[in-house]
Formats: sequence, structure tokens, C-alpha cells
Amino acid sequence: MFIVFFRNIPDHFKFGVKLRNFAARRFLKKSGKHISIGFGSRINRNTELGENSGIGRNCEIMSGVTIGDNVMIGPDVYMCTETHNFSDTSVPMCTQGFKDRKPIIIEDDVWIGARVIILPGVTVGTGAVIGAGAVVSRSVPPYSVAVGNPAKPIKSRLDKDV
Repeated sequence: MFIVFFRNIPDHFKFGVKLRNFAARRFLKKSGKHISIGFGSRINRNTELGENSGIGRNCEIMSGVTIGDNVMIGPDVYMCTETHNFSDTSVPMCTQGFKDRKPIIIEDDVWIGARVIILPGVTVGTGAVIGAGAVVSRSVPPYSVAVGNPAKPIKSRLDKDV
């Protein structure tokens, strides 16, 4: 997980944001130069973060997430790449282990609102907007606006009336 010392440096500390971003660029699997990591965020080392992308306060990003360029991620977003097995009813769920990890891909120019949950195996297409509080269990097409639980596209950003 993310280096605890840097994760908890407050924003009002003179160089808090710069120290978090500096640490992230050296810690993450891949990182662009111009990034922003919010206070309290926990990001797994096996995460790729593109150029000019930002992660809001208190986000949690598990292993195997790829985030493209120019992505805005609001506060309290949770991205989970694996879940528990629970199919065998003769065995307690807590002893069944995990399903295989499925990566999450966030393409370029995406806006993810506050408190969004993104589940394993999801791809959020280029230019998509995910409304606050959405639970994304299926991939979101490019340039669409998706909201709700489960998140569903309600319109396209390509339409002139948006």
C-alpha cells in the first residue's frame, strides 16, 4: 500500500502535496510527471497513473488499476480488483478465498465523481463521466455519462444537448 508517512501529510503543510506527489512518482508502477494525490489516499504499488491525472482525498485503489491521462478522481473513490469466492454453500465464505484478480482500466479524459465504487474487470471509456455515488459493475462506453447503482449510461457527451 501507499507509504503511510507521505499519505498522511496534511494539505496545509507547506510542501504536503508536493511530498505526496514526489513519493507517488517513485512508488507507483508507472506515473506521469504532473499528478496530484489527495490526503489520506491509499494506492497500491501496482497502479499506473497517467500524466496530468489527480486522485482525490481518502481514495482507495487496489492492485492492478490503470489510470490514463487527464483523469479527475473525486474524494472517497474505491476501486476494487478482486472479490471473495462464495459459490460453495457447504464451505464458510471466509475460507473460500478470493476470485482471480480482474484489472480496472480508466481511459483518458475521465471524470469520476465523489464516493464512486468501481468493481473488478471494469473499463471506463475515454471521455466518460461517472456521477457521484455510482457503483460501476460493468464497463462504461466512451463519452457517456453514467450514474446510479448499478451505474448505467444516461446520455452521451457527444450529443449536442449535453
